[in-house]
Amino acid sequence: MKPLLLALLLTLPMLGQADPFTPFRADYEVFHGSSSLGGGYYHLEQLSDNRYRMGYQSDVSFLLLSDVRTETSVFERQDNDVLKPLNYRMDRKGSGPDFGASIQFEGSEIVAKYKKRQKTFPMRSPVFDNLLYQQQLRLDVAAGKTDMHYPLIQKTSERNHYYRVIGEEEVTIPDGTATAIRVERIREAGDPKRTVIWFLPQMNYVVARLAHFEDGDLKADMRLQKVEFY
Repeated sequence: MKPLLLALLLTLPMLGQADPFTPFRADYEVFHGSSSLGGGYYHLEQLSDNRYRMGYQSDVSFLLLSDVRTETSVFERQDNDVLKPLNYRMDRKGSGPDFGASIQFEGSEIVAKYKKRQKTFPMRSPVFDNLLYQQQLRLDVAAGKTDMHYPLIQKTSERNHYYRVIGEEEVTIPDGTATAIRVERIREAGDPKRTVIWFLPQMNYVVARLAHFEDGDLKADMRLQKVEFY
């Protein structure tokens, strides 16, 4: 077993059972072909007994264009492990005008703001923001689900994401290989886009790789560089 892979496995809980709620930070590098565009990291922290914060920060550039953004989602863990969003925030800067977005999930309403737009939706359950559904996907894959549906508020619109477990596959991780669960986003027939995600069961279902294709060409490839569990 490669030294780094062994070190990563030793950071898991002593019982050896995967737990997607274990706080962590996972760093990634983003590629376009063989060229690095930069990178970013995901992190999960526990705020109280059943309240958590998930965050994502990225800094990527291509030619003369740059994009730096930060996303955070505060949510509650419910008894049925269907996550309840509380608030979401995104800030973006770089080439072109800076802008932000926010979503408040309070009382009987969902208030979404994006740039200068605002829209209100009736509260429902389940519902997710653009970051939180990714944590719910980790939980559902860990629970053995194979077909998943996530209604979410994205910017000021309602969206639906569908995912399916395809099977197991060997992936390259820093200093070794590991068996991952391959999941694909299900899109409408004829859609030229394709998104594939690989989750690592032996590392609390952290994402090992996310690849995005358009018309069969690999457009963006996010690969795990290191992960630390707290």
